[in-house]
Amino acid sequence: MENFPRFLEEWTGRTFTYNGSMIALYYSQVATGPWVGIGPVPYGNDSYMPPIRNWTLDQNFQYSDKLPPATPSLVVLVRANWRTPAAYTTNVMAGF
Repeated sequence: MENFPRFLEEWTGRTFTYNGSMIALYYSQVATGPWVGIGPVPYGNDSYMPPIRNWTLDQNFQYSDKLPPATPSLVVLVRANWRTPAAYTTNVMAGF
């Protein structure tokens, strides 16, 4: 997440604040080499001048009723109280 999002301009001495959530939907087909990071060569990249990053997770994302409209969701089915019905019977309900 250090380089997500990518900052292309000169940001030295500035702060970027982000309150939300981030997701990588797929692996990059272009940027496939190792990330050299920031700082002087040979351990970093002298041409990359990112801001000071102030990342926070929006706490509303922890509650399903506060998510934005059309947010993808996942439903999980947990098997419990299963039983085998007697032969030649239908519509058998376990005691709920």
